[in-house]
Amino acid sequence: MTIADVTMAWLRALPKVELHVHLEGALRPETMFRLARRNGVDLGATSAEDLAKRYSFGSFDDFGALFFAGLSVLRSAEDFTDAVVALAAEFAEQNIRYAEVTTSPINHHRRGVRLEEYGDGLNEGRRRAQREFGVDIGWVCDISRESEDPASEFTIGYLLGPQAPDGVVGLGLGGVEQGFPPELFASSFARARANGLAALPHAGETVGPESIWGAVRSLHAERIGHGISCVEDPALVDYLATHRIPLDIAITSNVRLKLVERVEEHPVTAMLKAGLVVTLNTDDPAYFQTTLTDELQLAHRVHGLSRETLVGLQTAALDASYADSTTKAGIRTALAAV
Repeated sequence: MTIADVTMAWLRALPKVELHVHLEGALRPETMFRLARRNGVDLGATSAEDLAKRYSFGSFDDFGALFFAGLSVLRSAEDFTDAVVALAAEFAEQNIRYAEVTTSPINHHRRGVRLEEYGDGLNEGRRRAQREFGVDIGWVCDISRESEDPASEFTIGYLLGPQAPDGVVGLGLGGVEQGFPPELFASSFARARANGLAALPHAGETVGPESIWGAVRSLHAERIGHGISCVEDPALVDYLATHRIPLDIAITSNVRLKLVERVEEHPVTAMLKAGLVVTLNTDDPAYFQTTLTDELQLAHRVHGLSRETLVGLQTAALDASYADSTTKAGIRTALAAV
């Protein structure tokens, strides 16, 4: 057994928590192709292998086009359940014990999906994830930045209404940052916080530190999705470190979307050295062809993060999560035994 084999075996067995993974970005080619055939959706592919060749893109816009094409296969409660169960099976293979999974109700509502189908599918998938795989899931339902204000109000109204899925822990904010600063969504996040939901927006992924400042000041963000541009502003780094606001980073995602030129240039090491709270995630694991185990191995191999640091990242994710106390206690005990 080589050193690399030992490392991967250890990484697979490591108890894990993932906080930034999109359900709609986790559809592997096999699942997407199967759902497309069920629903008579023409994806322009003759097989899952053929479809897999399209999981490649040269820009954020190209990725967005692929992402929204994938939405078309999700139509019924059964489809959403199958998507959740497939993701839970991947989690279990990696010993991911708890995950906060982002999903976008507005994107499905706009396509004519009945909210009852959407919510029922997520609920059944979440139940099966726990029952069949021992994986606990919390939902982060996000606002699409491209949405006009009535659409963002739809999202928060849905989350606070009787049709909301079980296990929602927070309100997210995704999509293209350029032209849609966090300040535009302050009222929706204020309503969410007033009703016990955490503020968990993306910020500082495709634009600069001003987006993160806006998320902190206007949305009272409790965690930041990505946030890699914070390193451009020493005052912001100091603020985030002092206030212990976690940043959920995704190395492969940033490289595949050309936000960082090379893995070696990713600021993860600088962020950790600056005392920032960092969690490691996959973002859209199917489209970026990665897993959380792969991301940990990448951080170890390229950035030299030690086993102790990798365990620390999982502890940081656990601390930053909105898992219930029983789940947290169980995972904390498992991490202490590593």
